[in-house]
Amino acid sequence: MSSAVEEYLILRRSTGYKLQETADVLRSYLKIAAERGEDYVKVATAIEWARRGTSPARCARRLRVLGLFAEHVRVEDTRHQVIPRDSFPPVRVLRYPPRIFSTSEIVQVLQLTDTLGPPGSIRALTYRTIFGLLFATGLRRAELLRLCFADVQPAGLLIRETKFAKSRQLPLHPSTAAALERYLEVRRALVAETDSLFLSFRRRPLDGSSLLVTFQTLCEQAGIKGAGARRKPRLHDLRHSFAVHALERCSAEREGVERHMLALSTYLGHSKPSDTYWYLEQTPELMRGIANACDKASSGGAP
Repeated sequence: MSSAVEEYLILRRSTGYKLQETADVLRSYLKIAAERGEDYVKVATAIEWARRGTSPARCARRLRVLGLFAEHVRVEDTRHQVIPRDSFPPVRVLRYPPRIFSTSEIVQVLQLTDTLGPPGSIRALTYRTIFGLLFATGLRRAELLRLCFADVQPAGLLIRETKFAKSRQLPLHPSTAAALERYLEVRRALVAETDSLFLSFRRRPLDGSSLLVTFQTLCEQAGIKGAGARRKPRLHDLRHSFAVHALERCSAEREGVERHMLALSTYLGHSKPSDTYWYLEQTPELMRGIANACDKASSGGAP
């Protein structure tokens, strides 16, 4: 069964999935199966193993991952048993609403980067460039931290090997490109053992935890809080903010919306447009705009 798991992972990764969690889950099941001398997926063993999860959601997730694998290998060997999908009660996954930053709020955060030390270091300029770039492009944090000098190109940013193992070219607004070039003039003068675009003040590649702590500290100084049950904003909220502001500028005509959504989905690096449409239902401001347009259309007015 071990070789079947590895072949399954290779097959699915060839389609663009990274599957690190899936690999960990399946290899965990292999251990208990090996202890019992079982060469095939067994329902009783699977349920007992899944119950070892740290939460109800985790238990259900473990069994769902194993169930997909079992369905795959049963095509060639029916000795693998089918995992019942209702073995655990359904778990409602809470997806908190995003914290949408206004332009004035991000300006506050950018201005506060001037307070970052140590004096004479590139740190203040680095964080001002990073937070501005995230707000202006909707980049994922991991995508930004992987940027190197070679990724800054005349046509924009080259985003390599993204979340779905795809690369994409990211055009930049002239003002964004100018701000990035101002940072590059200073960054090129630094002597460092890495070509990473963004460095810590110790001239090492910047890590995600430091980036988040600095962002939340500046937000707290600006009086900016998180959304819903979250006490603090997340860096990913800048990505949400970019998407929402882009959609707010969209034409109300159906064909215009569809073209805009497809372009935005491509720009954000979403695997499918439905991931981008999520912003419509999760953002009250956008929903109100849709409702108002529908009211005008139903009353005979222009949308």
